[in-house]
Amino acid sequence: MLIAPHPANEQARLRVLRRLNVLDTPAEEVFDRITRVVAEMLHLPIALVSLVDENRQWFKSKVGLDACETSRDIAFCAHALHVPDIFVIEDAGADPRFADNPLVTGPLHIRFYAGVPLRTDDGLVLGTLCAIDTQPRQLSASAQAALKDLAAIVQHELMQRAVNRDLHTVWQDERQARSLSELRFAAIFQQTPTGTAVVTLDGEFHAVNPKLCSITGYTSDELTHRHFAEITHPDDLAADLEHVGELLAGRVDSYAMEKRYIHKDGSPVWVEINVALVRKEDGSPDHFIAVVLDISERKHNQALLQRHQQELESTVRQRTQQLSRSRETLQVITDNLPVLIAQVDRELRYQFNNDMYRQIFGVDPASLRGKSMAEILQPELFAELQPYFQRALAGERVTCEHVRYGLAKDRVWSATYIPEVRGGQVVGFFVMSQDVTERTHIERMLQDKAMRDPLTDLPNRRALHEHLQLLGRLGNRPAFALFFMDLDGFKAVNDGHGHEAGDDLLRQVAARLKGATRKDDFVCRLAGDEFVVVAAGVACHDTAQRIAADFCTALNTPFVVNFNSVRIGVSLGITLSPEGSGLAAEAVISRADGAMYEAKRRGRNGYWFAPEQGAVQQA
Repeated sequence: MLIAPHPANEQARLRVLRRLNVLDTPAEEVFDRITRVVAEMLHLPIALVSLVDENRQWFKSKVGLDACETSRDIAFCAHALHVPDIFVIEDAGADPRFADNPLVTGPLHIRFYAGVPLRTDDGLVLGTLCAIDTQPRQLSASAQAALKDLAAIVQHELMQRAVNRDLHTVWQDERQARSLSELRFAAIFQQTPTGTAVVTLDGEFHAVNPKLCSITGYTSDELTHRHFAEITHPDDLAADLEHVGELLAGRVDSYAMEKRYIHKDGSPVWVEINVALVRKEDGSPDHFIAVVLDISERKHNQALLQRHQQELESTVRQRTQQLSRSRETLQVITDNLPVLIAQVDRELRYQFNNDMYRQIFGVDPASLRGKSMAEILQPELFAELQPYFQRALAGERVTCEHVRYGLAKDRVWSATYIPEVRGGQVVGFFVMSQDVTERTHIERMLQDKAMRDPLTDLPNRRALHEHLQLLGRLGNRPAFALFFMDLDGFKAVNDGHGHEAGDDLLRQVAARLKGATRKDDFVCRLAGDEFVVVAAGVACHDTAQRIAADFCTALNTPFVVNFNSVRIGVSLGITLSPEGSGLAAEAVISRADGAMYEAKRRGRNGYWFAPEQGAVQQA
């Protein structure tokens, strides 16, 4: 018996079939009417609308057959996936491909088969409209044409079963840009905690996610087809358009900038946008992807700090002028300010220090007068700050963020160097350092929150990319193994026990993965029921295989959700990245993703290694 091979586009075909939401649904008159017409028109006992799933063929409509499905391995329709218009078997008993098929030798006693492929607009074959007889027979050209016409009606009805208008949009975008056809991208697009938009080359919003709507105050319908310039602050538009021009000219691959959107209520909203240009297969521009982060709070804090700094500088200048540069009076004023204040001459010798130097450096401020900054600051800190000193002596007001002084390295300072000008000449500079430890801590917390999956508290996809990029920036990138996991059976639990049970299961999976990994291993939730583990220092095939087996065992052990015991499995794809490997982060993830699909195809709850570069890898 000949088993039909899988089409080259099998995974894309199955994705579209599942998202039609037609499998295992009740009979519908629109399809049953067609199968009755086929049976009556051709005078044969059996007519079917058959959909070919991963391991079975399922009958959406059937005449003359009790069974709802059969195994894909014995299905005639699985062979019809490969033909351009119609697949006809006049006598299956005399055809060596089917003579020993159980559907021929068994109770059904099939002899004649004619099946017309049911295709999507993109040419993906989902199943067939087929006619079956228990006697050998021929099918005239006119009968074949009529069967094809009826199949076209079935195709049209199936395409109307799309889950919603957004899925239809994804299918349309797939023909224009393969990256947008990935349904995984659609899920991430909707759920990411940052604003995300697909923007046409003309500058119109083509698709926006809920977070961007929240940032701008507009609904999705209000933003869609609106030009980004309409909600961009006029003062920021020119710079934004200049960056877009650089992208389209091919001089840069992406750009990032801070700008203001105009909220629906008219107020400005500060955002940080990261924009990349997506190109078609022939290299021509297709559309933009924009990721938007709301930085209004950060800008507000910066404005407050700048205003405070300006007020402080103004106060110091006014007091200094009023008191005719009286060091004694200035000392009293500045000693009561929670800021490091110093005066330095052109030879980088201290001329004045306030009492904060006693707290930070543990010395009497008066003892610093006349001493070189190189004597007081640690050598590495002096070397780091020296370029700022030179710029201040050149007449430039300059600020260095994230300064850590000697005895208080747990505190972070923002140091501003202000030229001291007398008679038109720079004679030195003032140093004003403000403690920004709390502000830095808040910014880091906000950054950490953006890098976390809110459901499992694991790092998210953005964190994974930064982790892999960090490995790539190391001098001689260390070896590691990347395990790409997709849960087997999760959908059944989610559908059978409810979404809250599904969320609980994902949290338990995250906990088991953390328990099955080392302290330095990186565990993240990519999206949905997909997880990734990066095991540092693992370059050996046998070690990676043992780790994968441990993951399979850990996740195949029953879970308890809603007081019920449930069992799932996991399909793993493994990429080994040897020491010094130059593979980009996206390439490493993509190779492991492909290996995972191969593991799933080979039976699920197992693993498969991605081929090594330049060689065929056997798992």
